[in-house]
Amino acid sequence: MTESSRVNEFLRLIMANQKPIYALILGLIPNREDAEDIFQETVLVMWSKFDSFEQGTNFAAWGVKIAKYKIFQAHRRNARNNFRFSQAAFQSLQDKSDNLAKNIERRMQALRTCIRKLSKTDYDLIQMRYENEFTIKSIADRLGRTVQSIYKRMARINDSLIRCIRRTLATEELT
Repeated sequence: MTESSRVNEFLRLIMANQKPIYALILGLIPNREDAEDIFQETVLVMWSKFDSFEQGTNFAAWGVKIAKYKIFQAHRRNARNNFRFSQAAFQSLQDKSDNLAKNIERRMQALRTCIRKLSKTDYDLIQMRYENEFTIKSIADRLGRTVQSIYKRMARINDSLIRCIRRTLATEELT
């Protein structure tokens, strides 16, 4: 793999997986600025160890594992501050984050399945908004519709996806 393709692959993976990694950090670090610092440290470690990442495995889970280590380091480093978790509280939060990390891939797979079930029109709206990162106004302008109608349609699509994901996950639990 060339250096350029290695960089591109890392950027693609981090962009696709940054939300669950950051959500875990923000859930365990009460201060947003500290959480952002830890996220940046996590990404730097991920980049430095990217050669050891096994392609085809769960990138988000790998990132979460590194983030948890960085959170633990920050917790130890900041133990002298006024705010700190008790060891039991910190362990409880870590246990909950482990459960969240295990479910991320299942939820992402359910989302992918549900997105494939969307009508072409709804799929195109989702793609414009989240993949192409168009604003709601630019989508409305492109489609000759009002901003309010696009917001309403996106809300219906999101509700539909949430219900579909819940049904999909519930069905998996029954099998």
